[in-house]
Amino acid sequence: MTPRRNPRSTLDWGCLWRLAVPVLIALGLVWALAYFALGVTPAFILGVIRDRLSPPHTTADVVAPEGVRVTAWATGIGTPTALAFGPDGRLYVATLTGQVLALDDRDGDGAISAGEQQVFGQGFNAPLGLAWYENDLYVSHNAGVSRLRDTNGDGAADENVKIIDGLPALRHQTDGLAFGPDGRLYIGQGSTSDRGETGLVEREASILVAERDGSGLRVFASGTRNPYDLAFLPGTDHLFAIDNGRDVPASGVPDELNLIVDGGDYGWPGCWGTAQGDDCAGTLPPVAELPAHGAAGGLLFYTGDLFPEWQGQAFITLYGANSGDPLIGRRVLRVALTQTGETWTGVVSDFATGFDRPLDVTEGLDGAIYVADFGEGIIYRFAK
Repeated sequence: MTPRRNPRSTLDWGCLWRLAVPVLIALGLVWALAYFALGVTPAFILGVIRDRLSPPHTTADVVAPEGVRVTAWATGIGTPTALAFGPDGRLYVATLTGQVLALDDRDGDGAISAGEQQVFGQGFNAPLGLAWYENDLYVSHNAGVSRLRDTNGDGAADENVKIIDGLPALRHQTDGLAFGPDGRLYIGQGSTSDRGETGLVEREASILVAERDGSGLRVFASGTRNPYDLAFLPGTDHLFAIDNGRDVPASGVPDELNLIVDGGDYGWPGCWGTAQGDDCAGTLPPVAELPAHGAAGGLLFYTGDLFPEWQGQAFITLYGANSGDPLIGRRVLRVALTQTGETWTGVVSDFATGFDRPLDVTEGLDGAIYVADFGEGIIYRFAK
């Protein structure tokens, strides 16, 4: 007798193909969406894998220049986003959870204990920038800027006034703050999209300027996708700002250090780096190109006597890539600036490496350099 063929043992290739086609289409759409929204590529996925396989970060991983001593000055800070020393000598730290802390090493032991921390202000939605003007602390947060004031001298703000509201906030938000020699407030304002794919919004991707009470707000410069921090070169009226490059295309788009001028156009969304892209007419090139996807954050111009060899140079934190790739960013750069006529150029080198997610940098009254590591909740101090 001829055995009968079991119908279940025969693959129905036509049926499998009909099932596979919609699955493949769906995967293709997901991939396209991931690329156009986040710049997800094979290199991005490889970065995610490297991040997952990397050993846990420790403070011992931070490497300082020869002759420089690094210590974990403050720990357990949560998610520090911005740093600014106040007129009282305390270090003020904004955290993503909405607080502004005041840290004071009263016993001089080189470390901040729990008893040396005080909440100065709270209730902010994602504060990212701090700037002092006399005895007032200005705080940038999601869609606006507020002013804190301690009127009774107890070390905590008892006056909180929102001076600017209604700024764009979606993919990015209101970023760093700086007061100019003219006494006006300069504000970094991020874009609502990666590359203008959802349309352009008034005041997004710009450097704004306003009076100290928030009045007279206007666009000072445009075309800066996400100017996380900005600073005036001490002793001058030259304003510089960081800018984070587009996620798409996924390669070839650097972060930037720009010299900001009134009315300047810095390229976003159609131009990046030095005349790269398809819409660069009339735009200004960067002073220095920074590593792509490094997420340049804090900006400091060093003026202290502790490291005289670095006076006038810029220090820039690189938070790191969206993928978490440990090979991208996660360091502090040093940029030596040169002015030739009206043109500025910068030579970029590493200052310190081995951080988890460094986000801001500032200078202490003692000339030491302080770096906030968002990922570890640590404030590092670099001194001799």
